Amino acid sequence: MERGCFGGEGRGGAEEVTRARDDGWIQIDSPKNSDFLILLRRELDDGEAEAIALAVENSPSILLVDETDARKIARLYNVAITGVLGILIRAKAEKKIDSLRDVLDALSEDGGFWASNELYSKVLKIVGE
Repeated sequence: MERGCFGGEGRGGAEEVTRARDDGWIQIDSPKNSDFLILLRRELDDGEAEAIALAVENSPSILLVDETDARKIARLYNVAITGVLGILIRAKAEKKIDSLRDVLDALSEDGGFWASNELYSKVLKIVGE
């Protein structure tokens, strides 16, 4: 599966991911069960299918996934999940970021991240912003 920067060249965060891989912080792996991967690819894109297949094979403590269909399928296989918002809520609680609103706005403007207005407001309320 190793393709440059995982197919995200030029996108926000791509350089950081490549650097993390080069520094040994991120490891690239491919699912071993190709039949399961083919099954998952019927419903999901390649990245989501591979992430879920690897999670099923390796039982990580949590899988980072945001797409609704991928989250539903991960739950079918009892994979614990969180998304970008869950990570950011935790970062705010641990005082690793000062303003969740600023981070969300930057992700929306620069990174193509999208959340409904209702969810955006709910998340800010959770962290007291």
